[in-house]
Amino acid sequence: MAAILDVIEVEQFFRAGFWLKQVKVLKGVSLSVPSRSIFGFLGPNGAGKTTLIHLMIGLKKPSRGRVLISGVDSSSLFARSKMGYLPERPYFHEHLTGEGLLKYYGTLSGMKRLQILSRIPKVLSAVGLTAARRLELKKYSKGMLQRIGIAQALIHQPELLILDEPMSGLDPLGRKEIRELIVSLAGEGHTVFFSSHVIPDVEAICDQVAWIQKGELMGCGSVEGFLSKGGPLRTEIEFTGVSRSQISHWSEFTSIRENPTGMQGLVEGQERVNLILTRLLQEGAQILSAIPIRPSLEDLFKK
Repeated sequence: MAAILDVIEVEQFFRAGFWLKQVKVLKGVSLSVPSRSIFGFLGPNGAGKTTLIHLMIGLKKPSRGRVLISGVDSSSLFARSKMGYLPERPYFHEHLTGEGLLKYYGTLSGMKRLQILSRIPKVLSAVGLTAARRLELKKYSKGMLQRIGIAQALIHQPELLILDEPMSGLDPLGRKEIRELIVSLAGEGHTVFFSSHVIPDVEAICDQVAWIQKGELMGCGSVEGFLSKGGPLRTEIEFTGVSRSQISHWSEFTSIRENPTGMQGLVEGQERVNLILTRLLQEGAQILSAIPIRPSLEDLFKK
């Protein structure tokens, strides 16, 4: 699939401190974002995520390297017309209504009045804010403000949405709603690139993921590709009908513990699962469950 966004060997320097010492914030970062994908950009706070996003949207130029949108420099008017952007901490004039905000940003995008008026109902419907179109923003909840922020990024029908920490500060329900919105936008043909330091949010919905730490790209690729590096499959087996002393010496178990319904053991590697199940049945055990434990991105990045 063709890439809509290419970051090519990007380095970024800043001057910091009393002596204005040069500090390298991004260190040769390269990645490609396929069209019509959901791309998650992970990393701890201060890793360089927002700095790279500012280069993507053309607010700054890289010290070295290139950022291209559909093959064109990201600072060009053509590239900017392809993008919609939601900053990490957006500020909107509280006296405006949701509808008024979209009129304002549509005008800034160079849209004509009739285009704006025809787009507003569609965009508000897409983000689930039709009923709040005439409500002042000061009465919006945090989740509603994130939704109207995504709406302003959508008003000019961009191909690429760049969202900086779109789920930051939301409660679990708000995060779930924004995740579902991102999935629905991708289903409509948009490419969504979003940064986060919350790994489960990215793992739940992304096709591709990149991990940055201290300005250096640690890995980039499909979620499945990352998870395949997570080591052997583990299986949690729950059973009853045997005592701990009967099985405590079995080397196939990585760990064993008792729970209210019986015993629970952890087994690494698929080949050991059949062996341990056979042995348990021979000892007269009743198997209650055998559940494979899927490795997570969080487990992988902790390594």
